[in-house]
Amino acid sequence: MIDMIAKIMCVDDDPMTLMLNKLTLKKCNFCQDALTAENGKIAIEYFEQQLNLAPEKRELPDLIFLDLNMPEMNGWEFLNAYLKEYMAVQPELKVVILSSTVDPDDRERAIKNPLVIDFISKPLTIRRLDELKKHQALSQYFLD
Repeated sequence: MIDMIAKIMCVDDDPMTLMLNKLTLKKCNFCQDALTAENGKIAIEYFEQQLNLAPEKRELPDLIFLDLNMPEMNGWEFLNAYLKEYMAVQPELKVVILSSTVDPDDRERAIKNPLVIDFISKPLTIRRLDELKKHQALSQYFLD
């Protein structure tokens, strides 16, 4: 058994943040592969493409790091679209909000969402990833 998550998707409109997230995930041995999408619409299109494939050919992420404030389709719109269209197909997907928002209402709203397991303020750090490894919703991916 490999001691990490197979596939993660990072959804953020900032290319530098996406690059840094991928580097941090790799350095922390958090996942085998990290996909990126520059907004929620691109992420939804990825799920659409994958779900049109035969089940054995699909490459779906187990976890998404999701920014809230993005053009085209923001994080809230992504969550709503996923719940409506894809939750029945992949109910085990987990989402961690990774945002620079300081609005306490955003944090409260996020935690109430059934997909969201945590809310992290940017930037993503090795320390936060180490804490996430112990999260009840992710601990099955990481050996002690």
